[in-house]
Amino acid sequence: MIGYVLFAGLLLGLAALWWAASRWLRQRRVRLDSGSGLSDDDLIERVAEAVRQRAEHRRNVSALRHQCGIPIERLAADLRRLRRIIAADAARSAAHQLGNRLAYDRLLIQCCEMLGIVHELDRETGGHDRDIERLRVEAELERAGLILSTGYGRAA
Repeated sequence: MIGYVLFAGLLLGLAALWWAASRWLRQRRVRLDSGSGLSDDDLIERVAEAVRQRAEHRRNVSALRHQCGIPIERLAADLRRLRRIIAADAARSAAHQLGNRLAYDRLLIQCCEMLGIVHELDRETGGHDRDIERLRVEAELERAGLILSTGYGRAA
């Protein structure tokens, strides 16, 4: 006898839950249909776009967690350090100065590749052409948000 009562109570509970859920869904549909003015296709497209954005966000976060290579912050710190060294290496030998500039150019090239900036630093140029390209790349990197120097003396 108690088993029948429990079974009947369970059926009544499920029926009440079914009724409440269907009522809520009907109200939700009425609100969506009347409030937004969207057709079913538009609504599906909005949901699909939200799902695509969420998936892209998850991929980006996963890529940040599993980075390989040197972080851009470290490259920027190395660029700032080498920039100070190059500014003060006039008393050094020509080989030492050339080595510092080549290392600086390599770091600039790495930053450009990470940020998708077009450069001509990998070409065989020298002298003023190389210095002008270096200044242009520094300006592009700073425009992209990389801080190469603080205060005065920032690239254009």
